[in-house]
Amino acid sequence: MTQLRVALLSSCTIEVLERPLAAALRERGFEPSFWISGFGQYRQDALDPASGLYQHDPNVVLLYLDAEDLFRQLLQNPFANVGDARRAEGRRVADDIASLVVAIRSRLPKATVVVNTTALPPLNAVTGLEFNSEFGVQDAVAEYNAGLVAFAAARNDVIVLDAAGLAASVGFSRWRDSRMWYLARLRLSKPALEALASGYASTIAARLGKTKKCVAVDLDNTLWGGIVGEDGFDGIKLGEDGLGLAFAEFQEELLNLYRKGILLAICSKNNPDDALQVIRNHPGMRLREEHFAALRINWEDKASNLRALAEELNIGLDAFVFVDDNPVERSWVKQSAPEVVVPEWPTDPVDYKSALLQLSARYFPKLGITAEDRKRGEVYQAQAARRKLESSGATIEEFYHALEMRVRVGRADSFTIPRIAQLTQKTNQFNLTTRRYTEAEIRAASEDERTEVFWLDLNDRFGPSGLVGVLILKQDAPGEWNIDTFLLSCRVMGRTVENAFLAAAAREAGATCLVGEYAPTAKNSPVKDLYARLGFAHVRDVGERRVWRLANAAKLEIPPWFQVERDRNGATADPPLITR
Repeated sequence: MTQLRVALLSSCTIEVLERPLAAALRERGFEPSFWISGFGQYRQDALDPASGLYQHDPNVVLLYLDAEDLFRQLLQNPFANVGDARRAEGRRVADDIASLVVAIRSRLPKATVVVNTTALPPLNAVTGLEFNSEFGVQDAVAEYNAGLVAFAAARNDVIVLDAAGLAASVGFSRWRDSRMWYLARLRLSKPALEALASGYASTIAARLGKTKKCVAVDLDNTLWGGIVGEDGFDGIKLGEDGLGLAFAEFQEELLNLYRKGILLAICSKNNPDDALQVIRNHPGMRLREEHFAALRINWEDKASNLRALAEELNIGLDAFVFVDDNPVERSWVKQSAPEVVVPEWPTDPVDYKSALLQLSARYFPKLGITAEDRKRGEVYQAQAARRKLESSGATIEEFYHALEMRVRVGRADSFTIPRIAQLTQKTNQFNLTTRRYTEAEIRAASEDERTEVFWLDLNDRFGPSGLVGVLILKQDAPGEWNIDTFLLSCRVMGRTVENAFLAAAAREAGATCLVGEYAPTAKNSPVKDLYARLGFAHVRDVGERRVWRLANAAKLEIPPWFQVERDRNGATADPPLITR
């Protein structure tokens, strides 16, 4: 469990959110501690440097503001303001809240602030007049939401939770609890609290890299209707009408997960030839073989096949969500592979699409999409081709040369900072110190004169792997650099990329001496001997951390099977190796 300090401020009573939010956060791997502002005290606590907000020193600040509080006067007399004046009020309130967030961030520079869109009751005094006269209320809230979204988009330390969308999904009449408002100034119903808790927890998980990576799906009666081995290619339900359309639209949503960087895999008990004929040739298929990072189509038990998929993709079982229509198969996987998320699944295919959208919001939230996300499926397809080459019988050196690997190393900039932060949040196996950084922290480090933030991009004959490495160096003395962070994506482990990366970065930094440390975790044992292999000498232990030193960084060499590409300006990149 990752410790997480959460501050919760609101314009209405919000204490009752703590319990469902704590449960939702624990489900996603966090152990939260809370500080909660008093009723309607959010402004005072944000502006008072001695308030409990700042004493708690939260990692995340949740600022929940309700439209009925923010626009109370407008609702009390919606006939007092018309047109431009009303919209100007919406912009003014947005600017006011933005200035409050700036004040919070100035005193909590490492915290993430989550604000929310908001909605007014659809039934109010101007219902019917809203879009047919000069009187209304909804356009003021629309201006407020737009202003808040624009403010957050210009910063990397503020996130917007779409509470208005959650309210619409739940239904506004179920979102409100009028009795609790009059008794305790609590506007939110139990369904609203549960939806809000799940939304906040997923947003925090997305921010801090605690999301799932892969959807493994069954085939018969899951990806299509019927059993292909019995009903035949032409007999399954998949197409443009009836239940066939329900399965097709389910596939379309899986395809959208693929497009935003979520891996898709098949885990099915089936005859491979029958199944692959449908996947490759059926006109109703939205998904084709190239959309799946890995396939297990056989008669082995599904828990064993999920373990094989995890090994092939080099991700943990806890990165999987398994979708299967068969309750017996779901039960077996729950018992035999408890790390895998196995959701209950609808019995009616018409509900598959909405069930998947709920899973996506819960387990695959995204706050942005990097270039690497968009091509992740292609990258794993290329990885399969590399494995085939590796098993061809060549020596390891011949295999490395045959890959025709090309590396490019550069310093962090506005384009690469989101991906660098994403890697620090998600990478666990090849990660020497497992320090997690936000985009704001990476940006600050890149602007520090005594810190270097390097990235590595890798290509080979099978295609691009993308930006897969991060190295953060901090200068202790002239020529002596401390390795704060050294990580590589697990999909490029085992190709000596780390040798090329460290050698290139050390040369560019002008390092004569490097000091690194290994901080053991449950997942990074594959790199426990990395520094010894690179020629570092063990100098001391600090608790569980092992400290290593390389007195002569010039000994680091780029292996001969790597080609260093030219930089963007066309200058020879070796030396220097760095893309500026």
